Amino acid sequence: MGHLRMSLPRTDPVALLASLVSFRTDVVEGNERPLADHLAALLRERGPDEITIADVPRPGDGKPASYVYARFGTPKLLVNAHLDTVPPNADWSSDPFVPRIEGNRLHALGAADTKGAAAAILAALDEATPRDTGILFSGDEEFSSVAMRAFVASAHRGVLERAIVCEPTNLKVGVRHRGFVAFEVTVAGPGGHSSRADSLPSPIAMLSRLGVALDDWSRRHYGLGPPGFPGMCLNLAKLDGGVAFNVIPANGRLLVSIRPPPGADTAAIRKELEAIAREVVPGSTFTMLRDNQPFATTDVASFVPLLGDSARATIDLGFWTEAAILTSSGIDAVVLGPGDIAQAHGPDEWVTLDELHLARDLFRSVFSGGAPPASPLASRASP
Repeated sequence: MGHLRMSLPRTDPVALLASLVSFRTDVVEGNERPLADHLAALLRERGPDEITIADVPRPGDGKPASYVYARFGTPKLLVNAHLDTVPPNADWSSDPFVPRIEGNRLHALGAADTKGAAAAILAALDEATPRDTGILFSGDEEFSSVAMRAFVASAHRGVLERAIVCEPTNLKVGVRHRGFVAFEVTVAGPGGHSSRADSLPSPIAMLSRLGVALDDWSRRHYGLGPPGFPGMCLNLAKLDGGVAFNVIPANGRLLVSIRPPPGADTAAIRKELEAIAREVVPGSTFTMLRDNQPFATTDVASFVPLLGDSARATIDLGFWTEAAILTSSGIDAVVLGPGDIAQAHGPDEWVTLDELHLARDLFRSVFSGGAPPASPLASRASP
């Protein structure tokens, strides 16, 4: 793997992106720290008051996540892009870690999600030095978000008031999305020979009844919720246990996820679901696996001076982002970045060169404090 050699000016986000995507930062086999060190060096060239690099252990495997933070003044605004990616999907037509330009598109893993945004931010910093702004490139967004959670729990949280969280939105401003909650319910029994099935408890049968009860709960919420976000999107993902048809299982496990809408009280939802589990399967164990909160921007109007007309034509998002972590910590946020979510996580991921340059121009106006572009999408060429 190598960097794409391009005779482009330092401020060109295409050249910067070609460098960033050559670092393998996928959550399974990648390593975030080399890219964090590289980004720290690039940020240091752009004159911040302070650079911080941190490693945070991930749950389960203990593999470290990394983040790099550049402070300009006393930050009230945070601009964030994540430096990790998902593993390469099948059917890539070229090496996903070697940038490939075809026409108006740069293909590489992470080009849209979200190294393209990081490149645009760096290019903008070449042309404008921000005041009272923090730049955060954080890892582990695609796995457990430990880097972002560690950041908001650190002293860097400071007096931050608002944030721009970069995700592929075609430079439209996202202001709402669902949460994502996953949990498992397990139950244990003595197990034994299937000839005793009439007298021994069946973990699979008990959890099957619970699955039906949870599905009934979900159906009662159909149509309920804020406009654009009806229902809870409860998914009975997996029921397992047992080893053979003539053996009564000693254990059973039901895996469930829900996607609560913006504004939902997830703590109350959890209590309600736990109560259903206790009632239907007494003695069962309820374990939370993910508790990603829903997201809604509190004061969209406060982003208009930063983003101009883009903040007056907002969109809802169909995917979860770490903006939810920031808003939960009291930092109002919007979601914005180059690229299309339809290209993320798929083979031959790409971002258009036009959008990279438009993103650079938009971040330059944010950092300079000048008038934001009247309509950064109006002149965008078709992909």
